Amino acid sequence: MNRRTLLTTITLAVSSTLVLACGPDKPRALVVADGSGTVHAKAVDGRAKTYEQRTGRPVRILQVPPAQAVLLASRGEADVAVVPLDTPLDTFLASEHGHVHGVLVSGGERLRILEVDAKQHPKVDAKGAKDLATALITPP
Repeated sequence: MNRRTLLTTITLAVSSTLVLACGPDKPRALVVADGSGTVHAKAVDGRAKTYEQRTGRPVRILQVPPAQAVLLASRGEADVAVVPLDTPLDTFLASEHGHVHGVLVSGGERLRILEVDAKQHPKVDAKGAKDLATALITPP
């Protein structure tokens, strides 16, 4: 095979791959920073899966310590965070990174659901964050 044929073949292969990759624009996966711990992860995961099935919107759950969940939410790297009631939120709330959307009760323990503010963090999907936060506090 000469160089011209090889170059043409490579160009066609790359072009067809790009065309196949281009499809209808799908919204990105919503991100939950789950600082609830391993005991409550199943409840968070179950409600997130229910949300995915109901809306068709993918949800990515990051299992992290509570302080890191708040940090990810403060940076706008998560749309929603789940943390125990005793997790400090002073900086998160004072800096208006978001607000406490509600409470999830899991195994008798109350967990805060933090909705990240899309005005402060343009990467955050405002409607998606609000809908997902509501789904997390809604009993199954």
